Amino acid sequence: MTGVRRLAACSALATCGLWLAPVSATDVPPPPSPTAAALLGEVQVERALLDEDLGRYRALGRTRAPGLSRLTELYAALDRTVASTEPGARERAEALLEQLQAAEAEGEYLRATERDLAERILLRIRRIALLEQQIAAIDTGAEPETGALTGVWDVVLLPFSQRGSFSLRQSGALASGTYELDGGFRGSLQGTLVNRKVFLVRVDSKLGRSMELEGYLSTDGRTIRGNWLNYELAGAQGGTGQWSATRR
Repeated sequence: MTGVRRLAACSALATCGLWLAPVSATDVPPPPSPTAAALLGEVQVERALLDEDLGRYRALGRTRAPGLSRLTELYAALDRTVASTEPGARERAEALLEQLQAAEAEGEYLRATERDLAERILLRIRRIALLEQQIAAIDTGAEPETGALTGVWDVVLLPFSQRGSFSLRQSGALASGTYELDGGFRGSLQGTLVNRKVFLVRVDSKLGRSMELEGYLSTDGRTIRGNWLNYELAGAQGGTGQWSATRR
């Protein structure tokens, strides 16, 4: 009786589409290589940072309409005051001009921040796509060619004149390597090179992921110039600056 019940149960599972065939060792996908696993980690980090950048971009976008409305109101008030012959009109017009100047300066700063953030978002999206392409190339055994960033670069970070060196290796559009900077700072670098646009992430051995560097590779491939953003100091004085690199 027990065997009959077991057979009936097995038939019911097969009928319901729940029959589980034995899994062989060949059906289990092999674990990713250490290189692919590291790149997968980079993709996850980039996606997290992309979400943060998108959140900041949406927050800035919500301030755009109120700012434009404020400018419209100030200009309308200025038009009325300039045309007025009432006592004190000139003083009110001068005060409105000062308010307009401050509002326009703030608006231009926000617009420039939006443009920079939009460019960074597009760059992150491109970097994620390149990382995924690199992972696919590793899976298929393809060997990308060596790129223009490969080599040792003498680096200066301004405005502090901090000097050091980057040792980079580029495969396809992706770059990686190590760095040493004055003050005993050292660690690894991960980044991309797309249409001479350089993007590097600095991961310090003590501080962790600490800096992003953007720049452009010269047409002769010997120098890089651009801007850096320090995660630890972002929003405070000294959180950004310029950097340059010369091929050794």
